[in-house]
Amino acid sequence: MPAGGIDRWLTGDRLLLAGEDALRWTTALTRPGRTIGVWPPEPGAPESDAVVCAGWRWRGDEAAHRRFLAEIRRRLRPDGLLLIDQAAASGDEAARFDPLTGRGGPLRFYHPTELAGLVRAAGFRVEHVELTSPTDGAAPPGSLVVARALIAPPASLAVAEWGETVEDTRLDLRYADDETELLDPAPAAVWAGLAAEADGLAGHYPVDDPFGSLRGAPVVSRYFDRTVTPAQLLFGAGVTSLLRDLAGLADGGPILAPAHTHPDLQAWAAFRGADIRIIAGQTLAAMTAEIRRVRPALVHLDRPAFDATIVETGDLVRLAGAAAEVGAAVIVDESAAAYLGPAGSAATVVGDVGNLIVLRGFTKAYSWGGLRAGFAVCSPAVAVRVRELVTPMLIGELALRAALEVLAAGDPLAALRRRVRTVKPPFIDRLTTAGFAVAPGHPDIPWVVVADPVGAAEQALAACGIRGLLPAPAPVPTPPGTGRLHLTVPLSDRRIKLFDTLFDTVREDVSR
Repeated sequence: MPAGGIDRWLTGDRLLLAGEDALRWTTALTRPGRTIGVWPPEPGAPESDAVVCAGWRWRGDEAAHRRFLAEIRRRLRPDGLLLIDQAAASGDEAARFDPLTGRGGPLRFYHPTELAGLVRAAGFRVEHVELTSPTDGAAPPGSLVVARALIAPPASLAVAEWGETVEDTRLDLRYADDETELLDPAPAAVWAGLAAEADGLAGHYPVDDPFGSLRGAPVVSRYFDRTVTPAQLLFGAGVTSLLRDLAGLADGGPILAPAHTHPDLQAWAAFRGADIRIIAGQTLAAMTAEIRRVRPALVHLDRPAFDATIVETGDLVRLAGAAAEVGAAVIVDESAAAYLGPAGSAATVVGDVGNLIVLRGFTKAYSWGGLRAGFAVCSPAVAVRVRELVTPMLIGELALRAALEVLAAGDPLAALRRRVRTVKPPFIDRLTTAGFAVAPGHPDIPWVVVADPVGAAEQALAACGIRGLLPAPAPVPTPPGTGRLHLTVPLSDRRIKLFDTLFDTVREDVSR
């Protein structure tokens, strides 16, 4: 391809050229203000805006090519540009081309779709593919692939933003540190009871039950009042670890998720080459229509959602049925569903469909984020696929025992739900009276969202020392605007008093 055909894509100032013709292309692409280097960059060099592989010819095997592209991604700034101008086979290369191996002598020639897949698998989002020159015989033609570097985990995960401190925060309403005061039995009491056994538990190596399924199935069955077989149950190191493993259910195919769904699964899947599609709404009609249009490999939703609304189990069964028609599995992240009690879980309907996976954890309500315990309950028909993906031995013995003990206690959140129903309405009233547009969500869920289209609500609360939670962006080119701010309801008298004191100082007009 001529230099002009490549230069039209280049916008940054720091450019790296790779390939045997790098010196020739350096002359052709030199522009005022542009710094051009040759691959590989010097140690300690700043991230590049773009890397161009011009007239590229692939030597070695596919694994080496993936490693090469991944190394390019690491040397690019986030959203930096990769251009691969793959030369067409010619002469002896074309004559020797073997369509079974893709090789013309020592060189590997990729068809455009193969090359785009190779680039996606290395952590890029492909934006453009075109043919640039014909070839002789059966060999692939010359082609151009233009792609953007994705942000790599862990920087692309939701947890990355939690470590950012905000000065002058006196009340952090991203979470609740007063929930466990209302649980019976208290999680601390459960943990204290295990302390005497800690040494023996730490020495037990459960190779006979690597997913905690055999010991967990009777307890989980009683908890949900449904039969859950060991084959349907897997424990892991929190929902986070399960999301990472289960991103593999997409097999590189499209993933469909409502806006503001917890983005970690999508971030990992996009990094492996999956296409992410975001649905504007979370109604049954909207999701079903998009499932039939997109035909995803995987559907992912949060229950409750960011706005504290709940997809009813009957609608979820119908949604899973629509997904099954296109061969898709459905993952329901119920990290925050403990507030609803066991009967409110989607785990109660996994036996009604063949493609549902429900994830549960102990961070919300139990405040056991450091325990690193979570579990998946699967429809029997999809359980084999799930077990192929989840890493065994993920959960420690102490964490498993603590999780099973608190589940065996039944529903320790009854008093918490009563408290939420008592203090949530006046919390909403205070916000509404001050001009905030509040979406209350489900009455048992201890948070609300307030409209924040231009950031006025966030700024007004920050000015008086109150911090809310913005939705983490989805790994798509144009993530849905945040527009909403999550505020956890203060539950204890001390947190309510602190909120009232700070909120009295709100001066910003947030009603516009």
